Amino acid sequence: MDIVIGPLTLMIVGLIASGLLIITARRLPARDDEAVVKILELLPQTQCAQCGYPGCRPYAEAIAAGEAINRCPPGGEDTVTALANLLGRPESPLDTSHGDGIPRLAAIRAEDCIGCGLCLAPCPVDAIIGAPQQLHVVLDEVCTGCALCVDPCPVDCIDMIELTQDIQLDHPIPRPPCIHCGNCVPACPRDLAPQQLYLQQDRPDVLETLRISDCIECSRCDKACPADIPLTATFRQARADRNRRVGRAAIDQAVAVRVSRHEQRYSRADEVLSHPPDPADLLATLRNP
Repeated sequence: MDIVIGPLTLMIVGLIASGLLIITARRLPARDDEAVVKILELLPQTQCAQCGYPGCRPYAEAIAAGEAINRCPPGGEDTVTALANLLGRPESPLDTSHGDGIPRLAAIRAEDCIGCGLCLAPCPVDAIIGAPQQLHVVLDEVCTGCALCVDPCPVDCIDMIELTQDIQLDHPIPRPPCIHCGNCVPACPRDLAPQQLYLQQDRPDVLETLRISDCIECSRCDKACPADIPLTATFRQARADRNRRVGRAAIDQAVAVRVSRHEQRYSRADEVLSHPPDPADLLATLRNP
Protein backbone atom coordinates (compact mmCIF):
# COMPACT_ATOMS: atom_id res chain seq x y z
CA MET A 1 0.00 0.00 0.00
CA ASP A 2 2.84 2.37 0.85
CA ILE A 3 4.21 1.84 -2.67
CA VAL A 4 0.99 3.22 -4.16
CA ILE A 5 0.53 6.09 -1.67
CA GLY A 6 3.93 7.62 -2.46
CA PRO A 7 3.39 8.01 -6.24
CA LEU A 8 -0.20 9.17 -5.72
CA THR A 9 0.98 11.86 -3.30
CA LEU A 10 3.55 13.06 -5.83
CA MET A 11 0.90 13.09 -8.54
CA ILE A 12 -1.48 15.19 -6.43
CA VAL A 13 1.28 17.69 -5.56
CA GLY A 14 2.18 17.90 -9.24
CA LEU A 15 -1.44 18.57 -10.24
CA ILE A 16 -1.78 21.30 -7.63
CA ALA A 17 1.46 22.93 -8.82
CA SER A 18 0.29 22.73 -12.45
CA GLY A 19 -3.00 24.36 -11.52
CA LEU A 20 -1.22 27.20 -9.73
CA LEU A 21 1.06 27.74 -12.75
CA ILE A 22 -1.93 27.90 -15.09
CA ILE A 23 -3.74 30.40 -12.87
CA THR A 24 -0.59 32.55 -12.56
CA ALA A 25 0.05 32.44 -16.31
CA ARG A 26 -3.51 33.61 -17.03
CA ARG A 27 -3.37 36.45 -14.52
CA LEU A 28 0.01 37.78 -15.64
CA PRO A 29 0.36 39.80 -18.88
CA ALA A 30 0.50 37.61 -21.99
CA ARG A 31 4.03 36.59 -22.94
CA ASP A 32 3.41 37.01 -26.65
CA ASP A 33 2.47 40.68 -26.27
CA GLU A 34 2.32 42.21 -29.74
CA ALA A 35 4.63 45.13 -28.89
CA VAL A 36 7.25 42.82 -27.36
CA VAL A 37 7.18 40.56 -30.41
CA LYS A 38 7.67 43.49 -32.80
CA ILE A 39 10.53 44.88 -30.71
CA LEU A 40 12.12 41.44 -30.49
CA GLU A 41 12.09 41.10 -34.28
CA LEU A 42 14.25 44.25 -34.53
CA LEU A 43 16.87 43.08 -32.01
CA PRO A 44 19.85 41.08 -33.35
CA GLN A 45 19.27 37.96 -31.19
CA THR A 46 22.89 37.75 -30.07
CA GLN A 47 21.85 37.06 -26.45
CA CYS A 48 25.12 38.76 -25.43
CA ALA A 49 23.70 40.55 -22.35
CA GLN A 50 25.68 43.72 -23.14
CA CYS A 51 22.47 45.72 -22.73
CA GLY A 52 22.31 44.72 -19.06
CA TYR A 53 19.61 42.09 -19.56
CA PRO A 54 20.21 38.33 -19.88
CA GLY A 55 18.97 38.19 -23.48
CA CYS A 56 17.07 39.91 -26.27
CA ARG A 57 13.62 38.87 -25.03
CA PRO A 58 14.02 40.42 -21.55
CA TYR A 59 15.42 43.59 -23.14
CA ALA A 60 12.46 43.72 -25.55
CA GLU A 61 10.07 43.46 -22.60
CA ALA A 62 11.99 46.22 -20.80
CA ILE A 63 11.82 48.50 -23.86
CA ALA A 64 8.07 47.93 -24.07
CA ALA A 65 7.91 49.03 -20.42
CA GLY A 66 9.87 52.23 -21.13
CA GLU A 67 13.56 51.23 -21.09
CA ALA A 68 16.01 53.14 -23.33
CA ILE A 69 16.27 51.89 -26.92
CA ASN A 70 19.99 52.62 -27.36
CA ARG A 71 21.61 49.91 -25.23
CA CYS A 72 22.20 47.23 -27.91
CA PRO A 73 25.79 47.38 -29.27
CA PRO A 74 25.41 44.50 -31.78
CA GLY A 75 22.35 46.20 -33.29
CA GLY A 76 24.10 49.56 -33.49
CA GLU A 77 22.57 52.78 -34.76
CA ASP A 78 20.40 50.93 -37.29
CA THR A 79 18.55 49.13 -34.50
CA VAL A 80 18.12 52.37 -32.54
CA THR A 81 16.58 54.00 -35.63
CA ALA A 82 14.29 51.05 -36.28
CA LEU A 83 13.09 50.96 -32.67
CA ALA A 84 12.51 54.72 -32.66
CA ASN A 85 10.38 54.45 -35.81
CA LEU A 86 8.42 51.51 -34.40
CA LEU A 87 7.72 53.07 -31.00
CA GLY A 88 7.49 56.71 -32.03
CA ARG A 89 10.31 57.70 -29.72
CA PRO A 90 13.10 60.19 -30.51
CA GLU A 91 16.37 58.70 -31.73
CA SER A 92 19.36 58.87 -29.42
CA PRO A 93 23.05 58.04 -29.91
CA LEU A 94 24.15 54.52 -29.04
CA ASP A 95 25.01 54.24 -25.34
CA THR A 96 28.75 53.54 -25.57
CA SER A 97 28.87 52.35 -21.96
CA HIS A 98 27.42 49.10 -23.32
CA GLY A 99 29.72 48.88 -26.39
CA ASP A 100 30.74 50.85 -29.47
CA GLY A 101 28.45 49.06 -31.94
CA ILE A 102 31.22 48.11 -34.38
CA PRO A 103 30.44 44.65 -35.87
CA ARG A 104 33.09 42.09 -34.96
CA LEU A 105 33.88 38.44 -35.49
CA ALA A 106 35.68 36.10 -33.07
CA ALA A 107 38.85 34.40 -34.38
CA ILE A 108 40.88 31.75 -32.55
CA ARG A 109 44.66 31.80 -33.02
CA ALA A 110 45.52 28.20 -33.92
CA GLU A 111 49.07 28.37 -32.62
CA ASP A 112 47.91 29.35 -29.10
CA CYS A 113 44.71 27.29 -28.65
CA ILE A 114 45.15 24.50 -26.07
CA GLY A 115 41.77 22.87 -26.67
CA CYS A 116 40.49 23.41 -23.12
CA GLY A 117 36.89 23.95 -24.30
CA LEU A 118 36.13 26.78 -21.85
CA CYS A 119 34.97 28.97 -24.74
CA LEU A 120 32.21 26.56 -25.82
CA ALA A 121 29.64 27.03 -23.05
CA PRO A 122 29.55 30.89 -23.02
CA CYS A 123 28.72 31.09 -26.76
CA PRO A 124 24.96 31.75 -26.95
CA VAL A 125 24.69 30.65 -30.61
CA ASP A 126 27.01 27.59 -30.57
CA ALA A 127 29.40 29.21 -33.05
CA ILE A 128 32.50 27.46 -31.65
CA ILE A 129 33.28 23.82 -32.35
CA GLY A 130 36.11 21.60 -31.14
CA ALA A 131 37.00 18.53 -29.12
CA PRO A 132 38.99 18.35 -25.84
CA GLN A 133 42.72 18.80 -26.38
CA GLN A 134 42.08 19.68 -30.04
CA LEU A 135 42.04 22.96 -31.93
CA HIS A 136 38.76 24.89 -31.64
CA VAL A 137 37.41 27.02 -34.47
CA VAL A 138 34.74 29.72 -34.86
CA LEU A 139 32.02 29.28 -37.47
CA ASP A 140 32.15 32.65 -39.20
CA GLU A 141 28.63 32.51 -40.59
CA VAL A 142 27.13 31.88 -37.12
CA CYS A 143 29.26 34.11 -34.85
CA THR A 144 27.48 37.28 -33.72
CA GLY A 145 30.54 39.03 -32.30
CA CYS A 146 29.22 39.19 -28.74
CA ALA A 147 32.74 38.57 -27.27
CA LEU A 148 31.41 36.36 -24.44
CA CYS A 149 34.03 33.74 -25.34
CA VAL A 150 37.02 36.07 -24.82
CA ASP A 151 37.21 36.30 -21.01
CA PRO A 152 36.87 32.54 -20.29
CA CYS A 153 39.88 31.71 -22.51
CA PRO A 154 42.82 30.98 -20.15
CA VAL A 155 45.49 31.58 -22.84
CA ASP A 156 43.91 34.70 -24.38
CA CYS A 157 43.93 33.24 -27.90
CA ILE A 158 40.61 34.70 -29.11
CA ASP A 159 40.68 37.97 -31.05
CA MET A 160 37.68 40.11 -31.96
CA ILE A 161 38.17 41.29 -35.53
CA GLU A 162 36.31 44.37 -36.78
CA LEU A 163 34.44 43.47 -39.97
CA THR A 164 34.72 47.06 -41.19
CA GLN A 165 38.52 46.86 -41.26
CA ASP A 166 41.15 44.66 -42.84
CA ILE A 167 42.45 41.92 -40.61
CA GLN A 168 45.89 42.88 -39.31
CA LEU A 169 48.36 40.01 -39.45
CA ASP A 170 51.71 39.87 -37.68
CA HIS A 171 53.47 39.97 -41.04
CA PRO A 172 52.42 40.53 -44.65
CA ILE A 173 51.46 37.40 -46.55
CA PRO A 174 54.00 36.70 -49.29
CA ARG A 175 52.89 34.94 -52.44
CA PRO A 176 55.63 32.50 -53.33
CA PRO A 177 54.90 30.30 -56.36
CA CYS A 178 53.18 26.98 -55.69
CA ILE A 179 55.26 24.07 -57.04
CA HIS A 180 52.16 21.85 -57.39
CA CYS A 181 53.66 19.00 -55.37
CA GLY A 182 50.32 18.13 -53.76
CA ASN A 183 51.85 17.37 -50.34
CA CYS A 184 49.31 19.61 -48.63
CA VAL A 185 46.28 17.65 -49.82
CA PRO A 186 46.73 14.43 -47.78
CA ALA A 187 47.84 16.53 -44.79
CA CYS A 188 44.44 18.24 -44.45
CA PRO A 189 42.26 16.59 -41.75
CA ARG A 190 39.08 18.03 -43.34
CA ASP A 191 39.72 16.56 -46.82
CA LEU A 192 40.12 19.99 -48.41
CA ALA A 193 42.41 20.92 -51.30
CA PRO A 194 44.79 23.53 -49.80
CA GLN A 195 46.71 23.78 -53.07
CA GLN A 196 43.59 24.83 -54.98
CA LEU A 197 42.47 27.15 -52.18
CA TYR A 198 45.81 28.93 -52.42
CA LEU A 199 45.72 29.20 -56.20
CA GLN A 200 42.12 30.47 -56.20
CA GLN A 201 42.39 32.82 -53.23
CA ASP A 202 41.22 35.84 -55.24
CA ARG A 203 38.01 34.13 -56.43
CA PRO A 204 35.45 34.09 -53.59
CA ASP A 205 32.91 32.03 -55.53
CA VAL A 206 35.45 29.29 -56.19
CA LEU A 207 36.65 29.36 -52.56
CA GLU A 208 33.11 28.64 -51.37
CA THR A 209 32.88 25.72 -53.77
CA LEU A 210 36.18 24.42 -52.39
CA ARG A 211 34.72 24.64 -48.83
CA ILE A 212 37.07 27.23 -47.37
CA SER A 213 34.63 27.59 -44.43
CA ASP A 214 35.56 24.05 -43.35
CA CYS A 215 39.22 25.00 -42.79
CA ILE A 216 40.05 24.75 -39.07
CA GLU A 217 43.43 26.51 -39.41
CA CYS A 218 45.36 23.58 -37.97
CA SER A 219 48.51 24.55 -39.95
CA ARG A 220 49.20 20.98 -41.04
CA CYS A 221 49.28 22.08 -44.67
CA ASP A 222 51.92 24.69 -43.77
CA LYS A 223 54.15 22.00 -42.31
CA ALA A 224 53.71 19.77 -45.36
CA CYS A 225 54.54 22.51 -47.88
CA PRO A 226 58.18 22.28 -49.11
CA ALA A 227 57.92 25.83 -50.50
CA ASP A 228 57.14 27.24 -47.02
CA ILE A 229 53.97 28.93 -48.22
CA PRO A 230 51.93 30.37 -45.28
CA LEU A 231 48.75 28.62 -46.40
CA THR A 232 46.86 28.98 -43.12
CA ALA A 233 47.43 32.74 -42.97
CA THR A 234 46.33 33.02 -46.59
CA PHE A 235 43.08 31.17 -45.88
CA ARG A 236 42.46 33.27 -42.77
CA GLN A 237 42.82 36.45 -44.84
CA ALA A 238 40.54 35.08 -47.56
CA ARG A 239 37.82 34.26 -45.04
CA ALA A 240 38.10 37.71 -43.46
CA ASP A 241 37.68 39.28 -46.90
CA ARG A 242 34.61 37.13 -47.47
CA ASN A 243 33.09 38.17 -44.15
CA ARG A 244 33.38 41.83 -45.07
CA ARG A 245 31.40 41.11 -48.19
CA VAL A 246 28.49 39.59 -46.32
CA GLY A 247 25.42 41.72 -47.11
CA ARG A 248 22.88 43.11 -44.71
CA ALA A 249 20.24 40.84 -46.23
CA ALA A 250 22.09 37.73 -45.06
CA ILE A 251 22.46 39.15 -41.56
CA ASP A 252 18.75 40.04 -41.43
CA GLN A 253 17.84 36.54 -42.56
CA ALA A 254 19.94 34.96 -39.81
CA VAL A 255 18.32 37.24 -37.23
CA ALA A 256 14.85 36.31 -38.50
CA VAL A 257 15.64 32.61 -38.13
CA ARG A 258 16.84 33.08 -34.54
CA VAL A 259 13.71 35.13 -33.69
CA SER A 260 11.51 32.37 -35.13
CA ARG A 261 13.29 29.67 -33.10
CA HIS A 262 12.98 31.65 -29.87
CA GLU A 263 9.27 32.21 -30.48
CA GLN A 264 8.73 28.52 -31.18
CA ARG A 265 10.28 27.63 -27.82
CA TYR A 266 8.10 30.18 -26.01
CA SER A 267 4.99 28.90 -27.79
CA ARG A 268 5.83 25.33 -26.82
CA ALA A 269 6.21 26.36 -23.17
CA ASP A 270 2.83 28.12 -23.24
CA GLU A 271 1.23 25.03 -24.79
CA VAL A 272 2.55 22.79 -22.02
CA LEU A 273 1.28 25.18 -19.34
CA SER A 274 -2.14 25.49 -21.01
CA HIS A 275 -2.62 21.75 -21.48
CA PRO A 276 -1.23 19.88 -18.45
CA PRO A 277 -1.21 16.06 -18.50
CA ASP A 278 -4.49 14.32 -17.74
CA PRO A 279 -4.52 12.92 -14.13
CA ALA A 280 -5.99 9.64 -15.40
CA ASP A 281 -3.09 9.21 -17.81
CA LEU A 282 -0.60 9.90 -15.03
CA LEU A 283 -2.30 7.36 -12.77
CA ALA A 284 -2.28 4.77 -15.55
CA THR A 285 1.43 5.35 -16.08
CA LEU A 286 2.12 4.86 -12.38
CA ARG A 287 0.15 1.61 -12.29
CA ASN A 288 1.69 0.27 -15.49
CA PRO A 289 5.29 1.55 -15.62
